[in-house]
Amino acid sequence: MRNPEQPTFDEEFDEAVAEWRDKHRLQEDDAVMLLVELFRIHQRHWDEIRRREIPSFEQFRADLAKLLEAARTFQGQTTALLEVLRSHPPAHRGARITRAAAIFATIAGLLAGYLIGRGWP
Repeated sequence: MRNPEQPTFDEEFDEAVAEWRDKHRLQEDDAVMLLVELFRIHQRHWDEIRRREIPSFEQFRADLAKLLEAARTFQGQTTALLEVLRSHPPAHRGARITRAAAIFATIAGLLAGYLIGRGWP
């Protein structure tokens, strides 16, 4: 779908060729006019190849709009999840080791190591 504000280069080219032909008094079946026609065929061919290989900007714009919408949805869901997580207290408390238990375990480990070292031949 073409934008109506976009200039039509084919019409401009036809006008320029007609002016050039009138200026140099060339006939329609002149060799130079045949070369101009060959150029137009060549140009249409390469334009078609370019259109096939390069995606249209409309498709690119639509993909960007989808990506933007997905990002907004993700951001909204993430914000909602963070609010829910902040409002709930932690489900369990981490295991806490008292200082006395740590000192007792250290002394027991040292004593066991000493006894194993003394009893090992």
